[in-house]
Order: sequence, then structure tokens, then C-alpha cells
Amino acid sequence: MACSFCATGKLGLIRNLEFYEIIDQILWAVHHLAKEDKKLRNVVYMGMGEPLLNYDQVKKSIHIACNQKKLDLSNRRITVSTCGIAPKIIEFGHDFPQVSLAISLHAPNDEARKKIMPVENTYPIDVLMASIDEYTTITNKRVFYEYIMINGVTDRLEYAKELALLLRGKLAHVNFIPYNPGEGTDSSGFLPTSKMIIKKFQDTLDSYGIPSTIRHTM
Repeated sequence: MACSFCATGKLGLIRNLEFYEIIDQILWAVHHLAKEDKKLRNVVYMGMGEPLLNYDQVKKSIHIACNQKKLDLSNRRITVSTCGIAPKIIEFGHDFPQVSLAISLHAPNDEARKKIMPVENTYPIDVLMASIDEYTTITNKRVFYEYIMINGVTDRLEYAKELALLLRGKLAHVNFIPYNPGEGTDSSGFLPTSKMIIKKFQDTLDSYGIPSTIRHTM
């Protein structure tokens, strides 16, 4: 999807994964965890590619992962993350009302989001939020919003209030993610936001009754 802060976005589209390749990744994790006497607890579709643009294969893989005669994972233990393919969000809600949804939001207004996320040109924030409202009507589930903190790009203090007003009264939880300079993205010149500014964003959301978490960089 060519998001400017994303290392894998620099690669471009090579091809979509087939459902059995997605399941193979899950089986690989199950196998290696078993060596440590651990069990797989959660599966998240995100990070490399856009799940809702490969929805038929994602859908098949979730059905296999949750089938009692196969991997027998709980629907509630699976999260699908999207940068905002609005029509598919509604379809996803009908198909998987118990699976969690995460939205890569990363900016609270169209102007700021267009600068870092090309998908904004197709599905602006009002269209995206309308689809999420319909999704929550269908599922009554809280939506997780991912918000990347990039110094001087997404962390302007006025954005904190805009974000709070955008999500006020909704079933929402925000994850603040400090930007992590990675291979393939250093040419962007992006730098992470200071912990103090991230805390100010969190405090602003808290004052509006919106829960949030600050993710720790690895």
C-alpha cells in the first residue's frame, strides 16, 4: 500500500499469499513454540501486505485456524489489521463478528493522512469511519486504532485533540507506536517522537475517556 513509514511498503506488490501459505506460517509458530512447551495464543494479520485486499485467502485461513477439527483457535484470539479498505471492513464484520479489527489510522485528518498513506486518496477518513461505525453496529466490538508517532509529522499537539474528537463516543482503543527507523525506510528522514509528547497524546485521549496503550519498541 506504499505507506511512507513502512519498510515492506518499499518492496511493492510481488504477489498475494495463498490460504495454505498463511496456515503454514501459523503451523511453523505452533511447532517452534511446542519446543518450549508453549502454545500459540494469538494470531495477527498485519505488517506485510493488506489482508483485506487478499480477503478470500485470509477468510479461508481464518476458517481453518478456528475449525475444531483443525487448529481450533478461538475467533477472539485473532486480529485482522487494515489500512482502511472501507467496503471490506463491513463484509469482514458480517463474516467474522468475533474476530478483532485493527485500523492503521496514523493521522486524525485527511490532509495529514494523505502525506503518509496513499490509501487515503481512495478511502478518506469520513468514508473509513462510516464503515467502522457500521462494523461496530454489526459486531458490538471495540476497534483498535494504530497510531504511529513520527516526529514533526503525526505528533503535532493539535492532532491529539483532533484524534480524541474523531474517536469520542466510539468503541475504540488506541495503540501509540513510536516510529522505528528500519531497513529500507531511513531515506524518509523520519524520526520517532519523544516519550513526553506521546504521553501528552495519551493524556489528551484519557481526558476524553478514550483508552490507549503506548507500545514499547523492540
